[in-house]
Amino acid sequence: MAIGTSTLPIVFTSNQTKGQRNVGDWGGVILCGKAKTNWTGAKDLNGNVLAPGIAQVEGGPRSFYGGADDADNSGILQFCRIEFAGVAFSPNNEINGLPLCGVGNATTIDHIQVSYSGDDSYEFFGGTVNCKYLIAHRGWDDDFDMDNGYSGKLQFLMGLRDCFAADQSGSKGF
Repeated sequence: MAIGTSTLPIVFTSNQTKGQRNVGDWGGVILCGKAKTNWTGAKDLNGNVLAPGIAQVEGGPRSFYGGADDADNSGILQFCRIEFAGVAFSPNNEINGLPLCGVGNATTIDHIQVSYSGDDSYEFFGGTVNCKYLIAHRGWDDDFDMDNGYSGKLQFLMGLRDCFAADQSGSKGF
């Protein structure tokens, strides 16, 4: 539960001092739920095959996500800013500013800004979560990325790109 206000947002940021903060200083805010994904044959870090629809968060965390509960509730994230997060360890092995992994539609996510992410600002790995009022500001990779059968609804999205900042993938808005 992270519930800020328009005048007092919750800020998730780097532990570096102001002026020393940089893209990718820390991992990011990762939400894992039990909503459906289209993963099949996914393996954990030890190479064990997982049940259909279940996957392990990429980028190093040991958390699992996915299931059969599209109405799963992973809490509330409102009026929050996530800055200087997102780490690309290797291709397809990254942590984004705000990865939403199998998050269900009983979850509330609105009025969020991800700034200076070292990978995607937002990435949806399956799930059904509905989000609104999302801002992606000067991320290094995609602003909004969907994988693994995401089927929620998104409303009022804005991306502000730096035309000189992108990774090798070419970095897209959506």
